[in-house]
Amino acid sequence: MTAHPLMGVGLHAVGALSAASCYTPMKKTPHWAWEIYWISQATFAWLLLPILGALLTIPDYFGILAACPPEVMLKTFALGFLYGSGGFAFGLAIRYIGFSLTYSISIGISAALGTILPLFWTPTNGFVYQLNKLFDSTPGLLVLAGIVLAVTGILICGYAGALREQAEDQNQRRYSFRIGIPLTVVAGVLSSVFNFALLAGEPLAKLAAEKGATELLSNNALFPFSHGGAWAVNLIWCFFLIRRNKTAGQFFRLPKSGSGGIGFYYLMALLSGAFWYFQFFFYGMGHLNLGEKFNFVSWAIHMSLLILFSNIYGKVFREWESASRWPKRVVHFGMAIIVVATIIITYGNYLGEHLPTP
Repeated sequence: MTAHPLMGVGLHAVGALSAASCYTPMKKTPHWAWEIYWISQATFAWLLLPILGALLTIPDYFGILAACPPEVMLKTFALGFLYGSGGFAFGLAIRYIGFSLTYSISIGISAALGTILPLFWTPTNGFVYQLNKLFDSTPGLLVLAGIVLAVTGILICGYAGALREQAEDQNQRRYSFRIGIPLTVVAGVLSSVFNFALLAGEPLAKLAAEKGATELLSNNALFPFSHGGAWAVNLIWCFFLIRRNKTAGQFFRLPKSGSGGIGFYYLMALLSGAFWYFQFFFYGMGHLNLGEKFNFVSWAIHMSLLILFSNIYGKVFREWESASRWPKRVVHFGMAIIVVATIIITYGNYLGEHLPTP
């Protein structure tokens, strides 16, 4: 298909906004135990919606699965399983250090690893070396500069979050670095694995396109496996927590009276799961519109825009209300760098697709 880098970045922005929104409904379910909320939204996000999306958008889906090599689906599921461990740690980290800092640190790590490592190793091709081929021209150098700037902007946003934390009075501190930071690092490392899950599932997506699926929606064919692996590991962790905390009864009734009732809580879980699922629904379309030469930057673009929107949400939820002027200026500077980096990556990608090859 013809590449449209600007449209690709726009679709990534929609997906990133959806991703940044996916944990906001959690604030409306204060009486649910964390593990009940988490597995409820995960079941929508990583099991039911991906299966439904594949059945609705991929013609003869079961026939395509029968024609696909089993190792493709198994590898995609296994990498999704690793990613799911990162997603579980991510959800816990939000409880201890808030939206802004969790997103900034974990996604900074994920953006760097998920973008750079595929230039050396991919699940389908093994060890490769693409640096000399990709970065030996002006478009390639622009893309590289944009990636470096994007990661820099993410780290600056994380530094701003650390400044905010240090400024809080010890007796009024809502967050815990001791628990939250290790969880966030684990989340960042394992979250980068999801990009490899998508790469591992590309043969299934290509087969779906060959069998009549719309190319822009062909990635929906692999999501039941990449997302299904994430759901499986979260089910295991949450089952352990439910047994330990004896919270299974909350699936059917709330422990305290509150607005909305149990039906409202499941609606919030569905909304959260839908936000999460649609981030990669739009990610797949954005990835294809970036073209072939520099489409590896999809992960960096998605992660950077996610940081941008998550910091906006952090302000909406007043996580920066007690911060002094300096941390606020730092986070604004980091967000500005992310915007500039996205523009540079988009322009470099555009040149790479439209300039004649020497």
